[in-house]
Amino acid sequence: MRPRLGQLMAQKSGGMYVAEALKRADATLETLREPSLTGIDGYIAALDALLASDAGDHARIEGLYARAADIVSLCGAERNAAVQVAARSLCDLLDGAGGLTPSVLAGVKVHVASIKLLHRADADPAMHDVILQGLASVLEKQLGEGEHPPI
Repeated sequence: MRPRLGQLMAQKSGGMYVAEALKRADATLETLREPSLTGIDGYIAALDALLASDAGDHARIEGLYARAADIVSLCGAERNAAVQVAARSLCDLLDGAGGLTPSVLAGVKVHVASIKLLHRADADPAMHDVILQGLASVLEKQLGEGEHPPI
């Protein structure tokens, strides 16, 4: 005789216990992990190419923003949230930028370097926290400069 819960689960379309569903979801995510990380590798290379580009400020800002947003979209593959936080911070920096002034460009370079350090890095929360605090300071300073232009 089957237990009533088992019968109820069998009646549901694809019915399974939560633990089994989570186990299957983890297995599926693991198969997508490496392609996603490889995608992030490509977007980081694109960020570097845009930094070296001679394109106009607007085109570079738009390209940098788009690649940072692409990184955010693939960050579920990372084993921690640090890359996503860094890429979002880069988007915030670019949102507040009126152009690629030397200080904005320096902030972008710091963000890109930080994303490189955090990507595929071992989970060391202390190191990640220091890097993310540094990025928060860069962003705060940059946004502050945008609100109060020098005289």
